[in-house]
Amino acid sequence: MGLIHVLKPHIANQIAAGEVVERPSSVVKELVENAIDAGSTAITVEIESGGMHLIRVTDNGCGIAKEDCRNAFLRHATSKISSTEDLERLNTLGFRGEALASIASVARVTMTTRVADAPTGTRITLENGAVLSEEDAACVYGTSFTVEALFASVPARLKFLKSTRTEAGYIGDYMARMILARPDIAFRYLSDHKVIYETYGDGELYNALYCVYGKTIAEKVLPVRFENGYLRIEGYLGLPEISRSNRTYQTLLLNGRYIRSFSIAASVLQAYDTRIMIGKFPFFVLNLSLAPQEFDVNVHPTKLEVRFADEQRVCGTVKLACKEALSGTEQHIESALETCAPAEPKATTFDVPRSDAPMHTGRSLLDSPAYLSAKEQYRMRETPALNSFSHIGQSGSVPVYRVSDSYADVPKKKVQEPSLLDVGEPFTIIGCAFSGYWMVTRGDNLYMIDQHAAHERKLYDQLASRAISIQSQPLLLPYETKLTPSEADALDQHRSDLEELGYTFEKRSALSVHVLSVPVLNGIQLREAYLHETLEIFSEHGKQAVDQMVRSRLMQSACKHAIKAGEPMTREEIEGLLSEYLNGERLLTCPHGRPVIIRITKTELEKMFRRIV
Repeated sequence: MGLIHVLKPHIANQIAAGEVVERPSSVVKELVENAIDAGSTAITVEIESGGMHLIRVTDNGCGIAKEDCRNAFLRHATSKISSTEDLERLNTLGFRGEALASIASVARVTMTTRVADAPTGTRITLENGAVLSEEDAACVYGTSFTVEALFASVPARLKFLKSTRTEAGYIGDYMARMILARPDIAFRYLSDHKVIYETYGDGELYNALYCVYGKTIAEKVLPVRFENGYLRIEGYLGLPEISRSNRTYQTLLLNGRYIRSFSIAASVLQAYDTRIMIGKFPFFVLNLSLAPQEFDVNVHPTKLEVRFADEQRVCGTVKLACKEALSGTEQHIESALETCAPAEPKATTFDVPRSDAPMHTGRSLLDSPAYLSAKEQYRMRETPALNSFSHIGQSGSVPVYRVSDSYADVPKKKVQEPSLLDVGEPFTIIGCAFSGYWMVTRGDNLYMIDQHAAHERKLYDQLASRAISIQSQPLLLPYETKLTPSEADALDQHRSDLEELGYTFEKRSALSVHVLSVPVLNGIQLREAYLHETLEIFSEHGKQAVDQMVRSRLMQSACKHAIKAGEPMTREEIEGLLSEYLNGERLLTCPHGRPVIIRITKTELEKMFRRIV
């Protein structure tokens, strides 16, 4: 008896469903895209329990004729293509004819539909791929799909789904992308009977962006308009101040289809050049319009990946368009950044506090006026003061954190590195190269020291070696901020953790909060951008990431206030700084891991000049 046999249709459909229907958000994606292809101008999406109990998608599209209702649930049954030539000029989001068959094989599906010229509609119900009933129904024009008990017949797949809030977050993220992709369609999205998104389909991308991200983001975007006959690009770029630590706030659309392309995202990042910090990613919503013959979406069943005929040309065009959009706004970007930086204080004198003196609220760590001498700036930076807000009282106190990192806790004993330093011998400063690299000789060794990296390490050690006091400061003018679905999920799960960090807030709606107080770390007020960053980290790493967030903020503070390359230093200042390193009192890398000191031995120099072989 042979071992090879043909699988039964319902088993084959369940296997195929694994390619198309990975989770509830996949079901929503397929149904919404079908609704768009049907010419809908209004689409409503309702879910319950993250889509695992109920998903309902209702549209006002063209509907499905009664005689086609059963065929719509067959594999590879489609009205969108009829020949291979049609694949070269696709203008629809769906075309494979696999979605409905895959969904019906792993859930209970009820479709109610009516075409414009039919006196009544049709209702058909399927479960695990089998038709349970088909009957006439009274309904409006368009189509409504109800999906219940998703994966109930496939428990192995059901157990790998995440929590209902997380699954709802995935659906919310997809709906946000579609709102941006099709601002001409009125979307309404409800989760557990709560309205999350509601748009009016006026066709304005800016209004759709405002609906998804709120006022704070919408006020800090730049329009992009570019066309060269091959590619048309429209959308918005975010100012550097709203860049994020991941790509969550990046939306790339191709002919109205949401896609992912790391090469195009990298091109946008290159266009920003040095405007944003390393490790940050810019905000953007870009819609690319390209001839269908120039790309292929038939790469993966989910159709999120696209293959371009000339990817290099597309990426180059995107980079050029973004550069042009950013080039005329340098002054606007700089002024926007200045609004987030602390204002320069009035000219005053700064005294180095004694170790036994009480700490006072101050901004000595934050501000370093350009009109102070190099020595005064050095003294001011050398002893940053911790902030304590006496008017807050016990209710505003937050637990004290100590950075748990090998770089953070500076050993009390000297960190000697005999392989690099000859501790104990006198050193001689012989000069400074390029206004930032000091040359020092000691014994038979020549050392080159990066003054910025050296001072950055010293400031970081001073900050991290003591308890890091995070205070909560009430806001005189509380502000409202809009969250993404994943951020809202993280806020619900980690509300107590956020309050420990110093945030207090009131939730106004499913995706917006009213922030009443914010944390203050070493004089730095951590406002809206840091709240979003914190929620992203909580979402990815949980509560254990608190120490890492504090350490990251200390690194930024140390780097910002360290003496820069090219900034003048007196001989006394550099001698005091170098003595700590040349006597083995500091680690020989900056907090980012870059070397502070490079050593060249006398023997190595003699070999360079061929004095010895």
